[in-house]
Amino acid sequence: MNRDRILYFVVMILSVLFLYVGNRIAVQDNSYFQSSRADTYYRAEVIAVGEPQQIENTYDGWSESYIEQDITIRLREGALRGEEVTVHQQLQTPKEGYKTFPYEVGDQVFAGFNFDSQMNADWFIADHLREMPMLFLVLAFFALLIGFGRFKGFNTVVSLVLTCAAVFFVMIPAIIKGYNIYLVTFITAVFTIVMTLCIVIGVHPKSIAAAVGCTCGVGFAGLLTIAMQDALFITGLIDEDSSFVMYINADTVIDLRGVIFAAIVIGALGATMDVAMSIASSLDEILYHKPDIRDWELMRSGLNIGRDIMGTMANTLVLAYVGSSLHMILLLLAYNNDIGSIINRETIAVELLQSVAGSIGILLTVPSTAAVTVLARRWFLSHAQRQREEEAAAEAAEPQPLPEPEQEPEPEACAEAGPAVPEEPEEDTPEPEAPRTVEELWREYQKKEK
Repeated sequence: MNRDRILYFVVMILSVLFLYVGNRIAVQDNSYFQSSRADTYYRAEVIAVGEPQQIENTYDGWSESYIEQDITIRLREGALRGEEVTVHQQLQTPKEGYKTFPYEVGDQVFAGFNFDSQMNADWFIADHLREMPMLFLVLAFFALLIGFGRFKGFNTVVSLVLTCAAVFFVMIPAIIKGYNIYLVTFITAVFTIVMTLCIVIGVHPKSIAAAVGCTCGVGFAGLLTIAMQDALFITGLIDEDSSFVMYINADTVIDLRGVIFAAIVIGALGATMDVAMSIASSLDEILYHKPDIRDWELMRSGLNIGRDIMGTMANTLVLAYVGSSLHMILLLLAYNNDIGSIINRETIAVELLQSVAGSIGILLTVPSTAAVTVLARRWFLSHAQRQREEEAAAEAAEPQPLPEPEQEPEPEACAEAGPAVPEEPEEDTPEPEAPRTVEELWREYQKKEK
């Protein structure tokens, strides 16, 4: 237990150190992260709402209808905290198919302003504040993890927080600064794999084998992505947002094909890690209960377990990508009758590449993890032997129950054993006399004298 605790804290310290150093390197001399949040956006509260007005405009036979409303808000932060401003807001016209949320008194909003030609502040409401409901949702998720998994649930929360920190505070800033996307993605993936498995499972043979197998599977998925980008004529401009991503950094143009590579690797990382841990944990149990199993039998067991897992995992990846791009799929199928024109679009090709490359990564994770387990068989067996010794020591340390008193044989059992030996009569032992008082002794002496 002391060894496991020391390794646990070592992994935690190294993870925090990696995040700190990686973030410092990524944001250093990075103009995108040097400036703080713009002071033209503030959190605010709606304190008064005017009557909505229906506006109708006609341009060359084309009519436009929208709603305008005057809304008074009170700023809650920044240099203008406490100030009240009036916003002339244009609202969405209620229609069927989506729900609108008119602003009401007490709503928390995110407001900003722009300067007009006379340098006057033109205030507007950007959107509702959603941070508190999202925070409650995340906290409820963490509470369920800890309540169900207890200490392992707590470790899961810690690993999830560190994983998000690695992506948002190291990987994305490094990509924006102009570092090599392929190298940054590989380093982030390896850190996430090793950190998650060592914190959640511990520094054990099965976690190390799972980490190696998962790295192999994700590596195969990444190599396949690089190999297929030219074959599928992937340019990286899959939508209108891609052109904006390309010029985020004024000094270095971001490689859009590298962004697709990073998306595929990070998207497949969770599923491959799940498969690798399932294979390694199952084979660890087999070696614990049957240490004399042959290598080829152990390898075959890992492959059989993997066949049952990879089907559902492949569905997980495909359905996740389809669900994330469902709006685009609906538009393509609704406005294109030719299936060939849909399949040959670059957007569909990228989605297909993500699904297939991730599924192949899962497929190759199974034999990789099983092979690493077979090669590290002695390490697994030594760990199993140490676990047996610890369990035996724990059982020996438990207080043993006292032996039950022997019961006298029943008469039937005595008759079967033979004639009973007569017991000698016990002599009557005089009971000890109770102590007498001085007055009783004096009266007895008087009787004897008379």
